[in-house]
Amino acid sequence: MSASRRGGSNRVLLIQPHMLLSALKVKLAAMVAVAGIDTAEMPGTSSELTKILESLAADQAAAQKAVQDKTTGPDVNKSFNDALAKVNELAAKGDKDAQYALAHWGVLSNSNVNDVIALYRKAADQGQVLAKVELAQVLLQAAPQDAERAKEAVKLIQDAEAADNKVARRLLANLHISGAPNVGIEQSVEKARALLEKGSAAGDGEATLGLSQLYAAGVTGLPKDEQKSLDYLIKATEQKNAVAMSTYAARLFDGDPTTGDSKALVKKDPQKAMAMFEDASKTGFAAASRLLGAIYENGLGGNAKSAEKAVEYYTKAANGNDAQALFRLGNYFESGLTEGEGDKAKSIVQPNAKSALDLYRMAAQNGSAEAFYNVGVYYETGTVVDKDPIKAFSFLLKAATSGIAQAQFRLANLYQQGTGTTQDVIAAMAWFDRAAASGFAPAMIALGQMFETGAGLGNPNPTAAATQYEAAAELGIPLAMLRLASLNERGLANIKDNKAVPNLPRALAYADLAVDASQNAEIAVKYRDELKAKMKADEVAEAKKIYDSKKKSDKAAPAADAPKGKGSAK
Repeated sequence: MSASRRGGSNRVLLIQPHMLLSALKVKLAAMVAVAGIDTAEMPGTSSELTKILESLAADQAAAQKAVQDKTTGPDVNKSFNDALAKVNELAAKGDKDAQYALAHWGVLSNSNVNDVIALYRKAADQGQVLAKVELAQVLLQAAPQDAERAKEAVKLIQDAEAADNKVARRLLANLHISGAPNVGIEQSVEKARALLEKGSAAGDGEATLGLSQLYAAGVTGLPKDEQKSLDYLIKATEQKNAVAMSTYAARLFDGDPTTGDSKALVKKDPQKAMAMFEDASKTGFAAASRLLGAIYENGLGGNAKSAEKAVEYYTKAANGNDAQALFRLGNYFESGLTEGEGDKAKSIVQPNAKSALDLYRMAAQNGSAEAFYNVGVYYETGTVVDKDPIKAFSFLLKAATSGIAQAQFRLANLYQQGTGTTQDVIAAMAWFDRAAASGFAPAMIALGQMFETGAGLGNPNPTAAATQYEAAAELGIPLAMLRLASLNERGLANIKDNKAVPNLPRALAYADLAVDASQNAEIAVKYRDELKAKMKADEVAEAKKIYDSKKKSDKAAPAADAPKGKGSAK
């Protein structure tokens, strides 16, 4: 829950269920599939609520099948809102499970925290165990410094654990690992281990995975034990825990490395790994589906490349809101995707900039910094949408603060030009500097030009400019080599006693390097030839020596318009 929703008061508002209904309508229409309402975990659920949820699930399944069959199916928005109204009626009559369902959906939609707490309390007071657990989590998140609420939360967790709730058991174990003496929870790894063992014995794969992680990390009172960690990891996979299956599959895919005293406990077995990834994917675990997409995209582990399978698994992961999968699909729709060559080429994804933008937006909403960059570029260039410098600036700023060098470079340009924001040359220089420090060559050149001209500084600093150009030249950028040649020709790369000292041999060496790096670009050839024509034979010979010493294999520099990760931006 965000602080803005909490305001400055911890007062709980006693509300009626219908007050939350308007906030949930439509907003949660596409969320029921991941809402986590499972009647199997709610013993004694009323037949009325069960019927409502089963009907909604049937409509969702029919709608999804209709999409696959390209036919018309039920309106899931209407289905959900109808179901929501019926659940609301049951909650108003005192049905504890209906009250819990409304509160649970309210958490997912970021509804007012006090409204959600009030509904959870109504259900918890009637003994709804899931409501107790989730109310405890909301209390701890909404007011972590409120001692009274923290005590209430711990009591709810303890009550739910005593009622054999697996989530409460894991929460209580975590509390014992860290310790919470202010609410009466001692730090005790042994108690935490015992709780997790109890959960593991009851078939809770997440508790078993917790034991694996404990033994992998090693904590005071529970020494690191890689074999025990692996044993629990395997047990968690047998209990069909998706995270455990993906974790173990990843180790099987490459095999454990042998380093120092560490043994390779897991031998490489890509075939077994693929089967386990598949099992994890079938549970709806998005990360497993995304990994399968990457495997088929790149032909890893002895699997043949298959663009069609890659798209299939990325789509499955994207349906689970996996940011990386959404971003990769955006790349496909932006550029199009074919498989095969010549007459056998098959179109897998047709280019569609609008679909690409929609996918990038969803990836951004799920935290992809690269997607923020791409959306920003769409608004900056006016691709599919109207040009909007202010929106472009906003999206690029989010990507830049997340460390995307290309975004930092574009943001610096916006500051420099005063586009979408107030012109600020100092801010521009700072963002160019951050991008340059990440090894982004265009930023090195832009920063070098600011130093060379004195923009933002008041006075030129050719020595600092040369440093930036040299870094870009090391990455094989012809323009940086030409700028270095020019600085040396004018003597600005070597200032002695406040006087410029030309170095024509060094200038010619960089000009020759620029010709090579640009594959004989006309401007580079012309500059080199004009420079060479005014030089003496011994200077040309010296230039050849400098050229030979600097001639190295080219290094690839990041493309100016490509975000980190695969794919490119417009």
